[in-house]
Order: sequence, then C-alpha cells, then structure tokens
Amino acid sequence: MKKLLILIACAAMPASLFAEQWQVLGTRPMGMGGAFVAVAQGPIAQYWNPAGLVKSSANVSGMEIPVGITAEFTGNIIKNASEIGDMANTFKGTQADQRGGSAMDAQQMAAFAKTITLMSDMNKPGKGALFQVAGGANFKFSKVALSVNNYTSVGLNPFIDTTNIGLASGGAGVSGINMGSAVVTAPSDIATRDTIAGAITTIGYANLEALICTTGGCLTGQNGGITNATTLANALYNQALASGQTPAQITEAANQMAQYAPTVAPMIASASSGAAYTNNNSNLTVVGASFMEVAAGYAWYKDNWLQGLSFGANLKAINGRTAVTSFRFLSESDTQDAFKMSDMKSSWQPAADLGFLWNVRAKYPNAPLSPRMGLVIRNINSPSFKVNGGGNYDLDRQVRLGFALNPAKFWTLAMDMDVTKNKTPVRGFDSRQLCLGTEINLVNRKAFNIPLRAGIMSNIAEKDSKMAYTVGTGLNLLFMHFDVSGVVSSERTKLDDKDIPTKLGVAASFGLLF
Repeated sequence: MKKLLILIACAAMPASLFAEQWQVLGTRPMGMGGAFVAVAQGPIAQYWNPAGLVKSSANVSGMEIPVGITAEFTGNIIKNASEIGDMANTFKGTQADQRGGSAMDAQQMAAFAKTITLMSDMNKPGKGALFQVAGGANFKFSKVALSVNNYTSVGLNPFIDTTNIGLASGGAGVSGINMGSAVVTAPSDIATRDTIAGAITTIGYANLEALICTTGGCLTGQNGGITNATTLANALYNQALASGQTPAQITEAANQMAQYAPTVAPMIASASSGAAYTNNNSNLTVVGASFMEVAAGYAWYKDNWLQGLSFGANLKAINGRTAVTSFRFLSESDTQDAFKMSDMKSSWQPAADLGFLWNVRAKYPNAPLSPRMGLVIRNINSPSFKVNGGGNYDLDRQVRLGFALNPAKFWTLAMDMDVTKNKTPVRGFDSRQLCLGTEINLVNRKAFNIPLRAGIMSNIAEKDSKMAYTVGTGLNLLFMHFDVSGVVSSERTKLDDKDIPTKLGVAASFGLLF
C-alpha cells in the first residue's frame, strides 16, 4: 500500500504547462454528468478506468461505438463579441466621415471609448471557444480490451490589438477625422458639454488629439477654435446636433464617455504612439489537436494487497496531429485561411494508463449501499507532439478520482473529481471537473432495459464557471444498446439578443453487450 500511495502522489503532480481537458467519452458517462471512474463497466471501461475490466457476473463483454461533440464558450466571449458587433453601425459612420474628411460627433466618440474597453476585455485570460469531438470503437473480451478512439479539440483564442487603433491617416483613401467644419461655440446644454470635457480630460486631450489625427496641434490646425478639452467638447456636441441627434441622445453619449474614460485612458495613451487602425494586428489563433489512441487493456485482482482491489492498465500508441494557425480580423486576405489546418504535424508516441478500483464490500461485507472507489491515471508518461512553426503540444497526464453507491440493484449514484487541473487549447482557461450523476434501470435485465440517467458537472478550476446539467436514456433490446445523452449549461450568454447556453453537447452510441 505504501508503494501505491507514493505512485498516486507522484502521478498527481503537474508535469507541464499544457494539457488536454478530460473528455467525456460515451453516452452512459455523459448522461451521468461525467461520473464513471468507479462505475466503469463494459468496453468503455478501458477509457474511464481499466481496472473496471475485471471479470464479474455484472460486467459485460462486447462492442461499443460511441461518438459525441461538445461546444463551450468561455469567459463571456460571446457577450463581448455581440456588444462589439452592436457598435458596428456607429463605426460605419465614423469610417465614412474619416474617408470624407468630416468631423466626428459626441456619439461616435462615446462608441469609440466603449468599444476600445470591450476590445481590451477580449484579451483577458480564459476568453475563447472550445470545441471537442470524441468517438471510436471499443471491444471487451472477459478482462481484456482493445480500442481505437479519437479525441479532437479545437480552441479559438482572440487577440485584440488596442495599440494600432489610430483614426489618423493610414493608407490610400484614408484622410483621418477632420474637425475643421465643426462649430466650436458653447452649446446651450453646458452640463452635458462639461461631462464630455471631463471625459476628454480624463483620457488626455493631447493623447486623444494624436489618435484622432496626427501629432500635437493638428486639431488647432484644422479648426483654430479647438485648443483644449472644453472647445473640443463644444465641437463634438454641436456636430452631434448637426447630425440630427437629440439633446437626450447626446447626454446619454456624454455619460457613456464619462463611464469608460478611466478605463480607456491608459489604452489611448499607449495607442497615441501607435499606428492607424489599418495596421491593426488583431487576430484569432486557432489551436487544433487530434489524438487517435490504439490501446490494449487488461485488468487483474490484487486481493493479497486488499480484498476487493483490482488493477488495470492500458498500453497505447497515440497518433497526434497538431496545428496552430492565426488570421488577422482586419485583413481580408487572411480571413479565407482562418480554419485552414493543412499544415498539421503528425507523429506517434507511446503512452500508458493505470487504474484502481476497490469494491469495499469485499473487505467489509456489511458496508451499506455497496460502495466502490476508483482512481485512474491517464497518459502517465505525458507524451509530447510537435507543432507546426516550432514548439510542442503536451498530452499531459490526468488523474481522476471516483466514488459510486448502489442504493438498489437498479439504481446507481456516482461522483467523479479531477485531481489534476488540466490546461485546454483556450489560453488561460483551465479545467478541473466535479461531476455527480445517477442511473435508474427501469427493467434492469440484460436482454431488455430502459435506463434513465441525469447528472451535473462543474468546472471548479474557474471561479466564474456555472454548473452544467446532463440527461440520457436509451433502449437495450436483445443485447443491442442504443443510447443518447446531452449536456447543457445553466449559464446563458447573449447572441443577437437571444439567450444561448455557454456549453452544449450531445452523444450517441451503439453497442452489442452480453
């Protein structure tokens, strides 16, 4: 037992900076919230816990073909992107004014300040989207298993360049904002004018001037009446009136400028020395990895160590195909190659898994609810795969602990928890799942059964992550198993004024189990 504890402790230590999230393979595990380490039975047990391959009257052999797909939007990225999209019409007007050499108004300036803040938020760690597909073929004969499974992950990582955002001249046909036509006399609404002037002062008149046109003094050169924050505020207010905006709309824009000015001020200070937005390097980096595992598994009892304790192991050959590509949002020539992953690196690496499963009743016959405990260590050697352009993609080791109870022969309760905190292809988004699930078999016979499954899962590595709910069912008829399951998050986000879940997934499987 001392050797076993040392092995578990070593396996739980993080091995690298990058790792794959634990993928939920199979409909029964997904339906039970991803809790299956201590329940592991049948061909799918080889993935979840090879110790579950041990031979018993309740443990079936046969074939199982699962497939599933999951999408997850992390860090409120959809809400951020939707809000930036809402600013698009305002920026169309700003761009038209820029190309025509017209003056900017208060509403356009407010939209600019708000959007720069939203753009900066997009660079926070954990913002992105994660897509995962898992599937394959699994075979079990007594306590031996063979499988070919594929696990594919694609992470979308945005980067927003908040330095090269100048509105000054940036190329052919781009003349910069010209305030020469703006009226600089004080408006009747002095309070709103002062709100705009206060926001400009917070941002920094000189920095804002360098962003709008070229270097210091350019606004005065365009319009001799614009010399400071107050006179620029007069011009912005009057231009808004001339554009047909009501005083109430201008006041709303002024308040928005005041709200975002403290946040945007350091960014504009940095951007004032940058280039025009036509040189903007905002991009989307796509990280893709597809791993095909060819595995052989075996399980055996170790009653001489502890009654009811079984071990299992997998020896695997993994073909990893990895790629990292990116494209610039503002470059039309790059957008067509956004998801072009043709330059994927492919290589083979060996790997191994180890699992433990303890049936407590074998040691303590009177233990209530037939408790079981399981632990699995996947990819003990943390195989590493080359990435195009240099660097490695590490398939880091994962450790998961599980518990299961049977209040009745037809009823199972289970809980899983990741011991390791796993990295994902989304920069700064970590995964450590806590899973709870249950299964009730309505008929509970090998030749005929209708299972009902439900569960919850939560990513405890991310404090802002909300719970996701799972359900599953199926039909077991004459040893043929047809199962489906799904997962949906409790958290919603806005997309075009519609609420959508931040996590959504479905799975289906077919099996011949006897």
